[in-house]
Amino acid sequence: MTLKSGWQLAMQRIDARYDIPQFVASSLVRKIAENNFRLRASERFKFQRIPDDVISHIENIVHESYIEAGEGATYETLREHFWQQALIGRRELVAKRELLTLEDFKKQVHTSERQLAQLLRDGSVFAIEVDGNQFIPAVLARPEYSRKRLEAVCRILVPAPAISRFDFLVSSHGNLSDRSPLQMLNDDDDFKQLQAAATAWASEWSRTFVTLFEGEHDTEPTLEEAIYTVAVEIDPRTTLWERASEALHSGGYQWPPGPYPKSRCFTLFVSRIAPGQSDATQEACVQVVAGDKYIQIRIVTSPGATLQTASYTHGEGSSVTDVAKRVVARLKRKIT
Repeated sequence: MTLKSGWQLAMQRIDARYDIPQFVASSLVRKIAENNFRLRASERFKFQRIPDDVISHIENIVHESYIEAGEGATYETLREHFWQQALIGRRELVAKRELLTLEDFKKQVHTSERQLAQLLRDGSVFAIEVDGNQFIPAVLARPEYSRKRLEAVCRILVPAPAISRFDFLVSSHGNLSDRSPLQMLNDDDDFKQLQAAATAWASEWSRTFVTLFEGEHDTEPTLEEAIYTVAVEIDPRTTLWERASEALHSGGYQWPPGPYPKSRCFTLFVSRIAPGQSDATQEACVQVVAGDKYIQIRIVTSPGATLQTASYTHGEGSSVTDVAKRVVARLKRKIT
């Protein structure tokens, strides 16, 4: 009898109890197992449609399944196990020539070393590291696919890790009628649908947060509860204030639920979580004083900012979120 792994046991038990898509459940199990059987707070947003009590129960299922399979090891051991499994998979791709050396790729697409370097820089093609060497997916050199369109899709996928981009290109997707992106390059309508799907998928690899705290601060307080937090999955190549504006207007994850209070003095922080990060990186800090008729702001930190202080009329609506939206709209026009 073949013994089941902890992952297989967990997937079987989750499938029997909950109506969760397989690809979502698979991702959830791995993220829980890799973090000492707890879902990181920074990853919770990805599974926002699953209630907290269900997440908690799934954490227990994963833990018990791995113990039953003899895999109830430490976080470091599990992480090493997953890393080794991934490395074995990449080595197999090299052996099957599904991953090509840079030299072989150049020969297949008839390009120079300088041209290939430019393609790698702008994301038109991408390389996957295996044992310290760089390899490019062979599908990017296949003559039956439109190179121009394939390279355009690859540029959209840049926010994701290289191995994830490869998986996206060769796997079938429900929102693409169970076809792979490679099967949608030649038809004009299919290609438009693929571009939209690729954009949405790539955005999932980066989340921008806007957080509001009462009073003036230079860095996010660790012992104080935020007045308001909102997050959105959006391409990190989008400008800072466009991302902040999208977060405030997207209607996605936000906490706590409204209505929101008035505040004469608060600080707005913009931060971002990228792939592989467990903590957000602060990108901007804006101190806001809202009077009866005027809003005054002071930018404490903001990459490339040229505006340090400003004041302007208040306008209608005075909740803290109303003021934040007007502040970000103003900064978006001024700085981006």
